[in-house]
Amino acid sequence: MRDEVGLTTLRLVKQNHATLEKTLSAVSDKTVTLLDTHFFSDDGQYRFWTNIETLGQMREADAVLERWSSDGTEYSLYMTNKEGKSAPFDLSNKTRGFKYITWDTAALPDWAARALKEKGGATLLPLSTDGGAPTVSLVRAVLNPKAYDDTLGFLVVSRLEALLKRDLVSVGLASDAGIYLFNDSGEPLIQVGDEPLDMRGMPDRLQGETEGYFYDKRGGEELLYAFSRRSAFGTRLVYQIPLGAVADRRTAFQWIIMAASAIYLLCVFAFVLYLLRIVVRPLVRLTKITRIYEPGKRLEADEDLLRGDEFGILYGAFLKMTDRLDRSIEENYVIKIQQRENELAALHSQITPHLLYNTLDSIYWYALDSGNSGVGDMVKDLSKLLRIGLSKGKTEIPIGEELEHAQAYCRLQMKRYPDTFEARWEVDDALLTYMTPKVILQPLVENAIFHSVSSMDGEGLIVVRARRYGDDIRLEVEDNGFLPVDLERMDRILSGEERDKGYGIRNVHERVRLHFGEAYGLHYERPAGSGLRAVVTIPARDGGD
Repeated sequence: MRDEVGLTTLRLVKQNHATLEKTLSAVSDKTVTLLDTHFFSDDGQYRFWTNIETLGQMREADAVLERWSSDGTEYSLYMTNKEGKSAPFDLSNKTRGFKYITWDTAALPDWAARALKEKGGATLLPLSTDGGAPTVSLVRAVLNPKAYDDTLGFLVVSRLEALLKRDLVSVGLASDAGIYLFNDSGEPLIQVGDEPLDMRGMPDRLQGETEGYFYDKRGGEELLYAFSRRSAFGTRLVYQIPLGAVADRRTAFQWIIMAASAIYLLCVFAFVLYLLRIVVRPLVRLTKITRIYEPGKRLEADEDLLRGDEFGILYGAFLKMTDRLDRSIEENYVIKIQQRENELAALHSQITPHLLYNTLDSIYWYALDSGNSGVGDMVKDLSKLLRIGLSKGKTEIPIGEELEHAQAYCRLQMKRYPDTFEARWEVDDALLTYMTPKVILQPLVENAIFHSVSSMDGEGLIVVRARRYGDDIRLEVEDNGFLPVDLERMDRILSGEERDKGYGIRNVHERVRLHFGEAYGLHYERPAGSGLRAVVTIPARDGGD
């Protein structure tokens, strides 16, 4: 608890010190602005301030300094009278504004000598007003802008305690606590509280360390000291708090914690009793029921346990779970029987294509023996169409087999439409082992035959290409048909916007996209001249790897 109080007070000291530093920085920045405005940025102003002799010049200078003193502070300018300027009246009784100071290093006031050591930097000093009242002042030597080793005078901003005390008294502390602000020389600047604090009597850690806290006894009373030092203006802020003021609050807080703990323990005890009566005993009964349950054996519901509380809900959920488990076991048994039946049906379905291939092969040889080679070739192509189309249930086949399938279909259609069209195959042999979804070229070739070249009287031409472009392969079916084709309608058919026609090409498009993704599929192009080109784009995947 002592450490927590110390750390909390230290955080308060650091926060308050940062506020003081911000106030001092604002005053310091204001003095820099004044000097820059009236000495460094304007030669006319520089000549004015270094040659004040008349009463009018004196009043003008005082008016300028009075305007800068609008925040409760007092600005005074002490100019070194190195050139022996004669003032219009005796300035010794003047308490603020513009003054001349005799330039004699040995005779300079202590505050002026200390300001000279800062070489134009600001320093905080405890000074006295002409009436003898102490005041906190910020002193800055005014350097000659034409020769920085020459000092023109001193700018003094007094009555800073009005600004600094405003920041200090905003912190709520006990009435017998004290707040002290020292400069880097250990001189007291501001004191909030009745008892003074002498830095020379403090432990070495308060003078040597940057921040911290410690406990010390003074006059039989234990005190908490929290301190912070900031280097910008060399200030040190110290809080002195009697531990008794904190201990009273701590004792009251401890009583509150003890009372709250007692109430909490009573609540916990009451809750444990509630658990024992409402949950634990019914839970033991539910455990006994779970031990006698066997899958497939239905349980009779105990009406006493179907209550509206959490246990009743748990018991009802357990009964539903057992019922679902029983149904799952029954459904699993039925599924296994259906799976066996499907396996048997699959074995039978494997026999049917094999029987069909053998029958077609017999017809092929019979046609050859009968001298009808044309019918034999058609039967052979039909057998190849069926064999490649089924492909033993595989969904992807090599491009070479897909081309064989399309070529067999072309040959069959050439027999049906003799001397009607010609088929040309422009295929890169290196792509024959690459994989493609099966039966994607045959529907495109079929469309080209029936919708383009079947009525061209021998002038029809179908070109099938397989080319690689980077990581993709383009399979193209191009015809030279002369009938106009609406490409926008073809796009609508492929996208599914029109579903009354185009089942074959939409099937090709959707199967390719299901295999390889949205980036692939079928699209149509209009080649140079007449005709139409169908292009299937698939990724290059070599089945031989």
